[in-house]
Amino acid sequence: MLQRYLLRETLSLYLLGVLLFVGLITFDLLSSLSGAFLRAKTPPSEIALIVAYRVPHTLGIALPLGLVFALLVALARWIRQSELKAAYAGGVPPLRFIGPVLLVASLVGGVVFLNEGWVKPIAQERFEALQYKIYYGSEPSGVLSERTYTPKGLGVYYAQRIYPSAEGARLEGIRVIEPGGAIWSAERGTWLEGAWRLENAYRVDPSGQVFQEAVHPLPFPVGVEPRALSYEAMPLPQLSAAARADPAAVFPLARRYANAVGTVVLAWLAVVVGLALREAAWAFIAVVALIFGYWTLFTFSAQLARFDLWSAYGAWLPNLVYGVLALLGTWRLAR
Repeated sequence: MLQRYLLRETLSLYLLGVLLFVGLITFDLLSSLSGAFLRAKTPPSEIALIVAYRVPHTLGIALPLGLVFALLVALARWIRQSELKAAYAGGVPPLRFIGPVLLVASLVGGVVFLNEGWVKPIAQERFEALQYKIYYGSEPSGVLSERTYTPKGLGVYYAQRIYPSAEGARLEGIRVIEPGGAIWSAERGTWLEGAWRLENAYRVDPSGQVFQEAVHPLPFPVGVEPRALSYEAMPLPQLSAAARADPAAVFPLARRYANAVGTVVLAWLAVVVGLALREAAWAFIAVVALIFGYWTLFTFSAQLARFDLWSAYGAWLPNLVYGVLALLGTWRLAR
């Protein structure tokens, strides 16, 4: 009974929390782009499209944080009206409230995962194209520059320029280092699914011997596509394929899974903190502290990835820290 009561009160506040964070994030977006809008004299219709294309990204942040807000505000009212104290006095253990919250958080986490994997990338691609047009007055060229790939077991692949097309891609300035140390080089080539085909290629063996071939194919992972997209704009299957050849895609891929799991971890710690509070005034401080702390770890883990520290494991840093805190808090409530 009390568990359903808590969930009903939390869900009644959840929409308010989501709308609050959507508003804050959208206002921040408009503030950051206001200078570009004024310089380009962007029409209101394109500004509205920018906001609309950014909604899935915004929801990816607002859905977990709105749950934290709703839980702590609901528990603050229970504390203020002594309902939580009455429940404890009636023999209801605090741990009984955690399970239903985790169930709801898991459902929200599933929505976040679907959004991160498929909905957000579609909108992000359109957002980036429109943003590029506003900044530079034209559509993105799609040409990739200075790209390096390290497919597992195949060595290092480098191209100075990549010109994507519907049939594959045209390559320029190619260098490939095979696992055995042999180096292939070619001025031109093509990227077809499953292979780089080098034209007028030169091969230098570790012994120093040089060989030349008119056309030489080199194996490349199937599914990796030469598209001028940020990792955020790649659907999950495409990003998974890219991570097999591009080490820079490993962290963004891990972060998508970590974001979904983070919804559950954040809600878990929020309900544990809320059940441990004795004064309602501390609820607001707890909301700010939880969100600020998670965001700090979130951005710090991205910096670790930039310097190739912890690689994909860094994406799980916020969940690891908050998961440990939630475990300790749960253990303390059980005592």
